[in-house]
Amino acid sequence: MRSNKSARTWRKHALLLCCLGALTGPASAQGLDWGNYIGASVGVPDFGDVGLKIFAGQQLHRYFGWEAAITRFAREVDSTPLGDVRTDFWGISGAGVGILPINADFSAFAKLGLMAGRKRTSGPGGDNNDDKLNLLAGVGARYALTPRAAVRAEYETFDQGNLISVGVTYKF
Repeated sequence: MRSNKSARTWRKHALLLCCLGALTGPASAQGLDWGNYIGASVGVPDFGDVGLKIFAGQQLHRYFGWEAAITRFAREVDSTPLGDVRTDFWGISGAGVGILPINADFSAFAKLGLMAGRKRTSGPGGDNNDDKLNLLAGVGARYALTPRAAVRAEYETFDQGNLISVGVTYKF
């Protein structure tokens, strides 16, 4: 009975040490060119007047990271003989990011992930909510202005829409 209890205790301690080791990995990388970042973008969606996005991510390695974002397309209003039709969109996404450093200041990136989106259409024919889990793909480029601040341009596509945007990032 005692050996079972000590084996369970050992497993718990081993699991705790593994979790602590995984958490300290990104912290030790802070001295390198990797780290956490936040940012915001504005762009042109395939519908609506303007697309807005706020995002946060972490560069885990020179060539790989992840990013999470909230995206919103401003309301589009189309006038028809029967009345106005309004369309808007918002989504929450997460993606893995592959990074290709070109030089110390410039890099290209590609992303692949998922977006949970809601496209709402309302008008004379009634309301329609299109809730979907979309495959998200994107490509872009980033230029570092300082060691912490950068500008970036990107194109993202998903089942419910597309967005071409420019934005800023801040690394901390």
